[in-house]
Amino acid sequence: MRPFTDQLGFLDFIRELRHEDLPFPRGASLRVEGLEEALYAAKPNYDAAAAKIRHWLKAAANDLDRNAITVQVVVRDSLERGDKLWALYRGERLPIHLIFNSPTSEEYQGSVVYRASFNLT
Repeated sequence: MRPFTDQLGFLDFIRELRHEDLPFPRGASLRVEGLEEALYAAKPNYDAAAAKIRHWLKAAANDLDRNAITVQVVVRDSLERGDKLWALYRGERLPIHLIFNSPTSEEYQGSVVYRASFNLT
């Protein structure tokens, strides 16, 4: 899958979502990187950090959807899919299923992608 050119760090993205008005133009295509680093920094409180991230994403879901904004969340290391979806980072299994549930994978333009709607279902 071709990466979007407009890139933000994960914490910057979350900070922008928490503003009253989204600063992204209608129809924006954003690449967001650094989710693993944000979760890893919360060690050993991965579950609590994931719950906060999920809350912030869900709170912005309607605005993102209404403005037709597409977001790619890029995971640099690898994803592990079993009954739950995990990100592997620095030898740790990070519970990204607590943020995005466990979407099924699909092949898209030669890459494996996991799609989640903004309401995270």
